Amino acid sequence: MRKYARGFGVFLTLVLVLGISVSAMAVERYSFATGGTAGTYYPIGSAIASIITKYVPGIEVTAESTGASVANLKMIREGKVELMMGASNTSFGGYSGQPPFENEPVENIRGIACLYPEIFQFVVLKGSNLKTAKDLAGKKVAVGAPGSGTERTAKMVLEAHGLDYDKFSPQFLNFGEAITALKDRLIDCAVIGSGIPTSAVVDASTTLDIQLLTLDADIMNEFLKERSYLAMINIPAGTYRGVDEDVAAVASPALFVAREDLPEDTIYQITKAFFDHLDVVADSHVQGKMISFETALSAMSIPLHAGAAKYYEEKGVDVSKWVVK
Repeated sequence: MRKYARGFGVFLTLVLVLGISVSAMAVERYSFATGGTAGTYYPIGSAIASIITKYVPGIEVTAESTGASVANLKMIREGKVELMMGASNTSFGGYSGQPPFENEPVENIRGIACLYPEIFQFVVLKGSNLKTAKDLAGKKVAVGAPGSGTERTAKMVLEAHGLDYDKFSPQFLNFGEAITALKDRLIDCAVIGSGIPTSAVVDASTTLDIQLLTLDADIMNEFLKERSYLAMINIPAGTYRGVDEDVAAVASPALFVAREDLPEDTIYQITKAFFDHLDVVADSHVQGKMISFETALSAMSIPLHAGAAKYYEEKGVDVSKWVVK
């Protein structure tokens, strides 16, 4: 009897060990490309990663700090990451093969949800006599890091105002570099594309007297007719110290994006967990409070993943315009 008991005990131990091993092997590990640790993508992406890891069985997600939209699109195209965040306009450019993706379109991306609006802010010093984007002719303008989503959008917006790169001096600087250059009076304007209030602009407003340039509403409304991934928005007075009036700006929402080849049921479960636990995202960053189911498809610029589409359909949303036939 003792020999039997010992044998059964060994058998039970093996079953438990093998069961745990099989369970561990069954976990899928996904990389989630976000942005810089000082920006908005990373904290929100980290919150989304924690939701998925906690509430979607068999999936563990790690948020990766990256160079944001353009870098993320290149990584997902190459199969290096499973999930990413990216600006709606830049994601559209990647999917449709627009610069800088004209030679290698990013056709394997599918949308899950629109997140919060990234607002493009044209920051200048008070006393500069610069009032609108048109006034930047002949000036030194930090348009974003080279090849970044900010640079791509800044270029489009300035071109809409008649300012090609040969009409001013573009400076290819990231947010931190641009604000430092503005402080040192090395540039006339810094273009910052991010959720508001943006820490880099808050920092500038604490040591400098700043103002934000307004965009020409007539020009932009015409420009945006064919660009559903961009929208006009007001930056409210008081968002930054010394900015005492509303400012007309353009915005592009950040997107939550998946690789096309991920299983439909997995993305369905991810989408459901994300919306079931938006409070976690809201607690991660001030911009997380702006994410809602009601605006989840407000500026979706790429096709939906089949798993996300299934979730929206169950909620009574017509997703036919975002489904690849």
